[in-house]
Amino acid sequence: YQRELFWAPVGGLFAQIAFLQGERKGQENLKKDLVRRIKMLEYALKQERAKYHKLKYGTELNQGDMKPPNYDSDEGNETEVQPQQNSQLIWKQGRQLLRQ
Repeated sequence: YQRELFWAPVGGLFAQIAFLQGERKGQENLKKDLVRRIKMLEYALKQERAKYHKLKYGTELNQGDMKPPNYDSDEGNETEVQPQQNSQLIWKQGRQLLRQ
């Protein structure tokens, strides 16, 4: 990394800017990938909870629409209090079911 921190005085500023832009783009791509993976895991968890509920109680678990989320959309990047609280409530209910 020491070599990357040394920039030639003439024209080196452009190289540094390009390097930093590449770093930022890489971080943005990593964030998008992690958000996509989290959405996939949340969906799989909902399916498993519904399956477990049906096996244990013999009835369908009503979780609203069980369609897979759009993994590539940027929707939901803003912090929303209501969905987060709902997600925490569902998680707590799932933990309580597992304890029983």
